[in-house]
Amino acid sequence: MKKHIYQILLAGLLPLSLTACFSDDSALGDPNSVPAIEIAEMAEQSVISYIGDHLTITPEIKTAYKDSELQYAWYLYDEKDITKKAGFRDVVIDTKKDLDIEVNLPTGVYTIALEVKVKETGLAQYARTKVKVATAFSEGWYILKETEGGDTDIDLISESTSSTDLINKLEGEPLKGAPVSLAMIYQQDYVNPDDNAMSKANMINVFSKENYRAYRVEDMKKIFDQKNICYAGEDNDDVYYNMCNAWNLNAALSKKGISFNTSMSGTKHTGKYKLPAFEDEVAPFVQMAKGGQQGILYWSNTLHGVRNIDQKAVNRKDISCDTLGVQECLASGITRIGGTETVWFLGEDKTESKRYLHIINSNVDTLKEVRLLDPNLHIAKATRVAACGGSASYIYAIDGRKLYAYGIETGNEVEVVLPGVSEPVDFVTNQWLCLVFGEKQYNFDQLIVGSQNGNEYKLWFFDNIVGGMPSGEAYKTFTGTGKVHSIRRAVPSNISSLYIQMGPRAAMPIFPTSE
Repeated sequence: MKKHIYQILLAGLLPLSLTACFSDDSALGDPNSVPAIEIAEMAEQSVISYIGDHLTITPEIKTAYKDSELQYAWYLYDEKDITKKAGFRDVVIDTKKDLDIEVNLPTGVYTIALEVKVKETGLAQYARTKVKVATAFSEGWYILKETEGGDTDIDLISESTSSTDLINKLEGEPLKGAPVSLAMIYQQDYVNPDDNAMSKANMINVFSKENYRAYRVEDMKKIFDQKNICYAGEDNDDVYYNMCNAWNLNAALSKKGISFNTSMSGTKHTGKYKLPAFEDEVAPFVQMAKGGQQGILYWSNTLHGVRNIDQKAVNRKDISCDTLGVQECLASGITRIGGTETVWFLGEDKTESKRYLHIINSNVDTLKEVRLLDPNLHIAKATRVAACGGSASYIYAIDGRKLYAYGIETGNEVEVVLPGVSEPVDFVTNQWLCLVFGEKQYNFDQLIVGSQNGNEYKLWFFDNIVGGMPSGEAYKTFTGTGKVHSIRRAVPSNISSLYIQMGPRAAMPIFPTSE
């Protein structure tokens, strides 16, 4: 009979440190006088939890012992929970040579260890591997889209499956109003409705022109809405536009201004926001500056330019300003090449059809340049722009349903060749994560382009990006209904605010934070 992994591990399982190891406390005997037991290296595994998915491993074992002389034990453990006293044998998941178990575990990275022991002598040999556990919702691409009726919904694409119109399925109707933004916040604070305790979870935050929702990506349980996200409760008449991490703070952009709450590693918070600390007429365009260590940068419709709020949410500073007071922000992004970070906001004077690129230096304390763009450039006419996050100092621009790359440093443009894409393109985004420390196995750099034909969209996913350009054909395509507004990729990782201090490209959250 196939065995099941139930949630019998200690509460609060954390992802593993991939460098930890366990000590062998068995009697090994004299290796020169007894036959050897050799276990071939086992490949790392990935499995989706709670859907009947099975983890199967068939080990390759070489030994002179007969199978009847051996006994087997498979262990599952979290290395951070291992102590010298307890060892790693607390959870036995199978006692057969070949492992075949149904997985029902919280998301995380676990260690699977195989023990092969000689019954008579106790001689034992061990092998181990990692298994990445995700749920149907905890890993994949969340697609914010406008429905045919003009409201907001999301689709989800994972490596193995897809689910469409999630909000409509969860709540019986899409979110009212056209889409504004989508924010993937890792380890967002909240009060867990399952046990009424303060906790942290990865959440996808959905913003429309009329409403707001936050869903826990582990199981797509609704956590926040327009009324409970603020301490004002039912009296809250604010309208939210976007959210962003800022080192030890979370920032919320709304109609009334900028609000903050605490999000330090090791601390827990209700996740609710107070009334805005800085009143302003804001646009939904916001970026972390130096991983939040320099606070946030956002576009102010009052200033008609870029403002900076420091990481303590104490000081606000004007960075760039349109003195004529006519520019509107069209897009924003960050490019990080090595240790150099460039933040940009694209403004447009619609009265004269002029576009300006506001470029902020890596320390965000001074404006680097407000560049009037040549009207003949594709970026000056583009219907869609997006940041190239980390592989080149580019801004992607779609003009005439073709994709171009604008060099931030050079001011030159080149057409981006999209192998295998035969249709004109209307959408582009670069999704990337590059943690220097922590769970680096979740890092990625993907260019996603899309076409729109009536109420149907098609997406191409490129994952081999060299110098901002795809070096091969898309490894995945997907077709859905609605009009794509933005995309965020979720990974089943406990990316804490500590990671943003580690390395020049320690991203939190996954870029982009706004488009």
